[in-house]
Amino acid sequence: MKERRLLERIAYWGEDGGQQRSHQTQVDILMQSVMAHLARLLNTRRGSVQLDPLFGVPDFTNLAGGTGVGSARDIQEEIERMVSKYEPRIKSPRVTLDPDHSDMQALKFMLNGTIDADDREIPLSLSTTVGASGKISLKN
Repeated sequence: MKERRLLERIAYWGEDGGQQRSHQTQVDILMQSVMAHLARLLNTRRGSVQLDPLFGVPDFTNLAGGTGVGSARDIQEEIERMVSKYEPRIKSPRVTLDPDHSDMQALKFMLNGTIDADDREIPLSLSTTVGASGKISLKN
């Protein structure tokens, strides 16, 4: 159960008193939890969380369509900063621009790192796309 964040565990136990069984492996549960948390984290606008005004990313709507190196670099650094600070289950996160991405309306990055599961390090590689609307999507 440690694969889930605290609120996920509370919701899981509330569904049926914790009696539900799953055929998912611990790694699958952990990956789903990390992906869901990253999606929430990277789609929260900075300043919208009263408890932590630095939580969230700036508005990328003007930067995502830009082809300038500075704008892509700014987004890359913000994503890496947020993951490093707010998702401690990912060890040594690295974000790089995907140079082969040809969509002019979006920027694509690769998020790499490792996750500890079942007493071993599992490599993590996620595709992260920042669309023209500023919405960030993740794919495994």
